[in-house]
Amino acid sequence: MMHLSSPRQCIFPLVVLLLSLLGLSMAQGADSIGYLEPGRSIRVSSAEPGIVKEVLVKEGAQVKSNDVLVRLDTRVLELEAKIIAEEYSVMKRRLEKLREILPKKFASEDEILRAESDSLITGLRKERIEAQIERLTLRSPIDGVVTELRFDEAEGVGASNSHVATVVQLQPMRVQFNLPLEQARHLSQGAEVLVEFPDYGETRVGVVDYISPVSTAVVNTIRTRIMIPNPGKLPAGIKCRLQADASDQTQTPQTTQHSLKLSYPNP
Repeated sequence: MMHLSSPRQCIFPLVVLLLSLLGLSMAQGADSIGYLEPGRSIRVSSAEPGIVKEVLVKEGAQVKSNDVLVRLDTRVLELEAKIIAEEYSVMKRRLEKLREILPKKFASEDEILRAESDSLITGLRKERIEAQIERLTLRSPIDGVVTELRFDEAEGVGASNSHVATVVQLQPMRVQFNLPLEQARHLSQGAEVLVEFPDYGETRVGVVDYISPVSTAVVNTIRTRIMIPNPGKLPAGIKCRLQADASDQTQTPQTTQHSLKLSYPNP
């Protein structure tokens, strides 16, 4: 007796075959095209809610690491810091006096211990207030360019970890490629490769920063990140192409050589 296959049983092998052919086609067509991105893009956030007191930069401004971008209002904390600073000063003077009269038995050891404890605790309160004030001063964590400011003066920053500004690093830049397995296996972390910028008519030497240990499903490609020196300030977003033959990365016409050193932790 003949058994007829269900529609699901007939369709499943066809789906598997189509996915296999699609994966093969996409892997063969993965032609090492990518788009230049900032080396780092950091969303500077406020650890505390508050009111913006000062915005010290504009969008497009070049900043150095630790430069102040935005200050939130700290007047209440500053007044509290002054009060605690005065208390701390009084306690230190009292402790010094007690130590002076201790040899004459005009003060006891318990008084000295209590005064030392009070002075220590007040000093820690003073440091805590100073740390809170610093947390409301938002600084750039890197050398880079301010690309976004989300608040103006007198506007309120809401919940903690609110995104206030964005700073990007343009030197070096990076690009991610999804490379076919055959091409990716020729590369290693720290290796130099040639990256072409067809719209700008130049080629630059980049350094392999990361090679994913896992290939993507179906298409069988490897995510690979290349760091590229950018002294000429190529804009982010432009198209670039990794030289197809990874085993021959030595000579290419009109190659722009720039030094880029990346350090890696010892295993």
